[in-house]
Amino acid sequence: MKTATIAGALGLALLASTQSAAAQASTDPTFSLELRAAAVVPTFDIADAADVGPGFGFGVGYRVAPKVTLMADFDIGLRPSDADPDFKINTLHYMGKVGYDVFVGERVRVAVNLGAGMVQFGGDLPETKSYPAINAGAKVAIALSNSIDLLISPQGDIAFTKEADLGTTNAWVWPFGAGLRINF
Repeated sequence: MKTATIAGALGLALLASTQSAAAQASTDPTFSLELRAAAVVPTFDIADAADVGPGFGFGVGYRVAPKVTLMADFDIGLRPSDADPDFKINTLHYMGKVGYDVFVGERVRVAVNLGAGMVQFGGDLPETKSYPAINAGAKVAIALSNSIDLLISPQGDIAFTKEADLGTTNAWVWPFGAGLRINF
């Protein structure tokens, strides 16, 4: 009898918290679009070939639970070469991510994200090469209105490159972006 009472109480508590979370989720925007400007920073071995350069990004997000968002981000970096400023090394970053809110305030939301995808190296290189990559980062959203956020988005992408192609087996490229998020 005691076990049934405890199980019933736990079941009611779980049901109440689920309904509370569902009510909160229904008040949060479900879909978002992001536009970002960025500084794209190469580090470690790839930094021997490319300088920091400007970039931009675009992203979409879909909130699947009160604290969980599925995201797709695209970033492009335009970098001059260390050896020749007229020689450009461009990177295209295609990432699928899962974000988790670690802080939700009245006007501020902070999420950490992990993901995977592809980084493509091109520009003035002899040929464009694509490599699998992983991603880790954060997104800080500061509400400007009910549907528009100021967004700060530091990200880290690690492309698993070939030594013969780029002089390293892992190219670390960091798009540090800021922009706007529109929530629907």
